[in-house]
Amino acid sequence: MPRSAISARRQGVPEPIRLMLRKRLERHAMARWEEHCRAIDVRFRGSFAYVDALPKNGWHLPDTPQETRDLIDATPTRLCRLGYLGSMDRWAFAFYKYSDEVYEPSFLPSGAFEGTPEEGFDCAAGVYLIA
Repeated sequence: MPRSAISARRQGVPEPIRLMLRKRLERHAMARWEEHCRAIDVRFRGSFAYVDALPKNGWHLPDTPQETRDLIDATPTRLCRLGYLGSMDRWAFAFYKYSDEVYEPSFLPSGAFEGTPEEGFDCAAGVYLIA
């Protein structure tokens, strides 16, 4: 791992990068996924960005009470974790696994374990936002 990536992991994601990442993913999600996604949420902890989405047009059983529907619609879908590697265009990718509720380091469709934030979002959204 290059020295800049090791340093970035130790220091966490700088605030200017956090702001840029949020805006970049929001723009991408609304442009590419607007049919399936109504909003995204990005949380940070250390050198990681955790990306969730609020799906559009949630499906409910016909007799589901409105209060329960509202709760379901307000619950974000966990998508992925991006690991900051010292560059806005290079992030490690980990897919959220609902089976055991962990983020599993994964490869992207390109075959790489790291890529752009948009590649990570698209990979996870393609599984969780398309019903």
